[in-house]
Amino acid sequence: MRILGKALTLFMAAAVAVPFLSLTAPMAVKAENVYKPEDFGAVVNDRKDDRQAIKDAADAAGKAGGGTVEFSSGQYDIDILDFGGTGIGVYVDQPNVTFKLTGSTVLNVLPTSHGEFCAIHVKGNNFKIFGGKIVGDKSDHKGSADADGHGIGVIDCSNVEIHDMTIENNWGDGIYLGSATDDGSNPGCSHVTITNCNVKNNRRNNIAIVDADHVVIDDCKISGASGASPCCGILIEPNTDEGNIPKKAVCSSIQIKNTTIKARKKHQKNGKYFALNILNPYYQKNNKVAAKNVKITNCKITGDCGNYSGKKVIIKNTKIKGTFYDHKKTNVKKCTIKNHYRF
Repeated sequence: MRILGKALTLFMAAAVAVPFLSLTAPMAVKAENVYKPEDFGAVVNDRKDDRQAIKDAADAAGKAGGGTVEFSSGQYDIDILDFGGTGIGVYVDQPNVTFKLTGSTVLNVLPTSHGEFCAIHVKGNNFKIFGGKIVGDKSDHKGSADADGHGIGVIDCSNVEIHDMTIENNWGDGIYLGSATDDGSNPGCSHVTITNCNVKNNRRNNIAIVDADHVVIDDCKISGASGASPCCGILIEPNTDEGNIPKKAVCSSIQIKNTTIKARKKHQKNGKYFALNILNPYYQKNNKVAAKNVKITNCKITGDCGNYSGKKVIIKNTKIKGTFYDHKKTNVKKCTIKNHYRF
């Protein structure tokens, strides 16, 4: 489940040909480090691509040393760019950028045939996004290949905040936390906070934690993943080489608290439809640790859960209405679990 890094360096050097219109923006806006996509050519609610305008506003904020991209109410459309076969959404590689959406802002992915992309691809440190919705193209996607069209992808960066958002109907995961490589050569992401978000109805997983440390998921509603295996509410699963996981790629220090997670249905034998799962898919023959120091507290979980490959996992004050498949002697405290299956 890695996000390909190919072509992005070339893309940054060659593909951005639209000049920055901020050179003619009012000085008051520049002084406040607030940039509006409309100042770079975006038109709300016209069903035409606003991707480049949003990226130009983000670049201007980053090059100013940090700033805010301020969105209006209404719909901005993101047409996934085809660059040498790679799908590219809004690529944020500058640090210290904030996306400020209103409660009625929608970032909408236009139908695409690309199976691998991030609508918002975060590569710069200290990124924040809050308010509004990200709506994917799950319902009208043009192709059938792959399941990696994510709403927000946080890739090899740190100090990221996502809060007060709805993220729904994406072709892949709603939120993906990982790396551009799967061999541990890149840092992965760290210190990511997801707060008060409604992450629902995404095609693969609602939240995928693939290469990340120090993640907090707090006060969220997560439900209804369906369409492409494994369809988990939250899946913690690093990329593996037949079960082997680079030490740097083991996910660690994950907190999930005050959160409601609902699976679409009872899990199937092929591993689909877990509400929450910590997994090395080779657990039966080479069960290297996939995650460590995971703490789940004060949650309500409807559906089956699993700890197949986690070390030092604590579940406390949590209600699980389903079967908990416990392969790693999980530390369970003050929980109500319909069926605790240890094996």
